[in-house]
Amino acid sequence: MSALRLAGAVFDADGTLFDTERLALEVWLGVAREWDAPGIEEHYLELVGRNREGIVALLRQVTPPDFPLDDFLLECSRRSRARLETEGVPVKAGAREILEFLSGKGLPLALATSSGANTTRYKLENSGLDRYFRAVVTGDMVTRGKPDPEIYLTACRAIGADPARTLGVEDSKNGVLSAHRAGLMTALVPDLIPPTPEMEGAAFGVFDSLNRLQSWLEKALA
Repeated sequence: MSALRLAGAVFDADGTLFDTERLALEVWLGVAREWDAPGIEEHYLELVGRNREGIVALLRQVTPPDFPLDDFLLECSRRSRARLETEGVPVKAGAREILEFLSGKGLPLALATSSGANTTRYKLENSGLDRYFRAVVTGDMVTRGKPDPEIYLTACRAIGADPARTLGVEDSKNGVLSAHRAGLMTALVPDLIPPTPEMEGAAFGVFDSLNRLQSWLEKALA
């Protein structure tokens, strides 16, 4: 195998670097049951990887017209933040190591997350991962959320990297489609959502952990 020549790397945050999708799942399903919103329980996994606009659009389809959606989202956000403040920001196994490895190769790194700027800043600063990223693009900084490619194209421009020579790392269907459509070399590291043929087709490889992806990169970049 010839050496891989990367110009940069763009990572998703929740479910990829942060083990926060499980926390969000527990919070959202708990609130949905309390608020008698079975539609949200049934469609939760479809929300993974979407920005706020995409989440609202889907939830309006699966909840009654009079459902207090804004209040529901505020309550989920409040409880999730309280869990992070109490339990700390959970970092995925291998996250620090792969960021350190790629940084050591002199590659510029960016974050492309559907979460908002304030939440993302909190997670980065309180996990210590902020120092690795030259650019951070959040869901409220783009017009079209994942699976649209806009957020990944924006991240690549921010670090001055050609998408075709940029590694994208994702865990969700919406995320892997977004990175693939932007033209990145996309690695899929599944979290809550088992890989489907569509997801696998959008990735050059499926890895069961960030550690496995790093092992592959060590050989490919040698």
